Amino acid sequence: MHYIINPWIFYLLGLADSIWVACVAFLFLFGITFGTYALIWFIEFSGDEEYPTPSGILKKWRVPLILAIAFLMFMPSTDTIYKMMIASQVTTENIGTAKETIQDVADYIVDAVNEIKDKEDD
Repeated sequence: MHYIINPWIFYLLGLADSIWVACVAFLFLFGITFGTYALIWFIEFSGDEEYPTPSGILKKWRVPLILAIAFLMFMPSTDTIYKMMIASQVTTENIGTAKETIQDVADYIVDAVNEIKDKEDD
């Protein structure tokens, strides 16, 4: 059996949404945690050398933060992925076949309507 669209793509679409939600949750929780830590540090420990500064924490967490932000910026939404899949399947041959089929169906409907009218006129 030859699939037009691989069924695994639908699974990966669900993963794309999950990754996006996980990145949002990570950034949200990191923002709250870092903000709280920075506030406490500035109030309580700003002159003390034994507690790491907020900028030191940012240096340690910069790679995960950059990756999460990059995923949020460049990960397409589910709708965009669906549109991309559809666009990859549309070819001039498919459009020509669809046009012929639609024309055949329209001709059939017109013939059927004319046939019914002719029967009613008799």
